[in-house]
Amino acid sequence: MPPNATGSGHKDPRISGLPHLGPRPATGQHGGVPEERPDEEVVPVQEYDAQPGRLVVLSEEECWELLRSRPVGRLAWSGADGVSVIPVNFAVADGAVLLRTTPYSLMARDCADREVAFEVDDIDEQRHGGWSVLVRGRCERERVASDGPRPWVTGPRVLGLRIAVGSVTGRRLLSSTAERA
Repeated sequence: MPPNATGSGHKDPRISGLPHLGPRPATGQHGGVPEERPDEEVVPVQEYDAQPGRLVVLSEEECWELLRSRPVGRLAWSGADGVSVIPVNFAVADGAVLLRTTPYSLMARDCADREVAFEVDDIDEQRHGGWSVLVRGRCERERVASDGPRPWVTGPRVLGLRIAVGSVTGRRLLSSTAERA
């Protein structure tokens, strides 16, 4: 269950805002990228582990906070025309990602009642750091369109889509040019 939308993050001020380091798994099967192990506890990064260039795993709470911090993400799915990835504005409510589209769009046709991925990120090109949050879940048509999000594009976007979140994961790349304290 995601944290409250108005939550202030960590309760312990000593670790508020610190990146989190997950387990250091062996190289995975996906192009040499380590696979996440959701059954292992994510622990706060110790000061000696907060090295520039380190990739750290975000807690679920941090992932939800970061999702709410951006107005645009990327929706990905495999449909009739192959794999598609498009930028969309969105909202987060009740543990789901909410989208709006037209009933005749490719997104409406290919995504409804299917598994999709949704990604939001922020990249600092100058400092070589940033974060990424990935949501995986089932995209469903809303029987009654929710209030959010307000579409940026013109024209009626009357069809509400809801991604029922199955998993949310994230990673932060600590700036490689950050000054050490």
